[in-house]
Amino acid sequence: MGETIAIILLLYLVIQVVRGYRKGFLKSALSLAAWILTFAIAYYTADLFKGITAQYIVKQPQNFVTDQIAYVIAFALITIIVRILFGFLIHFINKINQLPGIGFVNKLAGGILGFTKGFLVIMFVCFFISLMPKIGLSSKYAEIVRPGGIMEMLIEVNPFTQMLEDSTGIDF
Repeated sequence: MGETIAIILLLYLVIQVVRGYRKGFLKSALSLAAWILTFAIAYYTADLFKGITAQYIVKQPQNFVTDQIAYVIAFALITIIVRILFGFLIHFINKINQLPGIGFVNKLAGGILGFTKGFLVIMFVCFFISLMPKIGLSSKYAEIVRPGGIMEMLIEVNPFTQMLEDSTGIDF
């Protein structure tokens, strides 16, 4: 089972490299930055708009559940609106790719960025796999992570596990 997961993760990495190459560095980097900024903007502004949103949910006095639902709706709406705005901005900035000489370098750097993003996602997945024995899934963990296998190596060299061990002092 571990080999199957490793093959799926490798396939995911290849897909990310190809996507990054096709999109180019500029569009990939701007898209990544747009997602990060979108969630940051939504996180910090959802509280401001949840009161307005709550008025349209229910016509009864607000309670805790209404407040939470209003926050989630406000967060989702802000995320959608900001992402659309960033999409327009990225579309116009991406016109730089059509300048002579920039295209290939941009695509090559995009492939490298795609590899980096894919690698980080894979390490994040491996980090969650490494937590399986801690939550009572030791038998499933043993099926996935065989001694001397690829998954064991990915879990042992995982930077997320190392950061967590260094910050908490707990051995994972």
